[in-house]
Amino acid sequence: METVGIVGVGAMGSALLERLRLAHVEPVVYDIDRDALERAQGAGAEAAASAAAVARAATIVDVVVRTDDDVLACTLGERGVLEGAQPGALVLLHSTILPQTTRSVAEAAAARGVHVIDACMLGVPDAVRRGDLTFVVGGPADLVERARPHLLSMAKAVRHVGPLGAGNVAKLIRNLTSGAETLVLHEALRLAEAGGIPYVQALEMLRETQGASVLNGWQRTFDSTGASPTPRVGRNVMAKDIPLARELAHRFGIDLPIIEQLAAAGLRLAEAQTETRG
Repeated sequence: METVGIVGVGAMGSALLERLRLAHVEPVVYDIDRDALERAQGAGAEAAASAAAVARAATIVDVVVRTDDDVLACTLGERGVLEGAQPGALVLLHSTILPQTTRSVAEAAAARGVHVIDACMLGVPDAVRRGDLTFVVGGPADLVERARPHLLSMAKAVRHVGPLGAGNVAKLIRNLTSGAETLVLHEALRLAEAGGIPYVQALEMLRETQGASVLNGWQRTFDSTGASPTPRVGRNVMAKDIPLARELAHRFGIDLPIIEQLAAAGLRLAEAQTETRG
């Protein structure tokens, strides 16, 4: 029977704590933020004096802190997780961090007989509380299977995406694509307003007329055999329309650096595919 500890009970950690308590799991918790720790205690959690104390009381430790430096400090630092973790314990790194950071922690942990995998979270706190969280996990299959029941007590799905660090990469590309959409929309709306279209009207037009996401039918654009990630594109959008949007921005006298880069990248891609076909 696994016993559970959580290091970090801020926005995401407190949401995970709620899901665990709904599953009748009572973890030991710690946070350097005294207010966060007191709120967790108020919700019924048992508080520990340090990350090391959490690890001494648990066979599975969820690390839910924000940055690479935070992860290194709370795992490898003084009174950190590895100071208290017993041989055979499993540490789950949930933070959005570099895979190199995960591997550094795992290497230090292995010297103590402690296991580490990355189990990154696709979801915001409200989604976690609703039970709509998905974990993308990197690490050896046996450790992922060991962690799976625990992760499913907090989430609707667990996707094992590859070796140690692959969960970190999966989370970063997910956030990259969603963040890029927002940035592109921002520049598109500036272009719309320069052309006399109020941005709210432009957003509604895009919502109502935009075709399905490329991801909904990605096999039409990307090679499903795995031979190459290069997309199959037509010349109109890549070689003509995006460059025309760039030209329009120039004529309006507005600086849209993402559209500049997209136009250049689209032209390169279209030209490369023309040469390949030719």
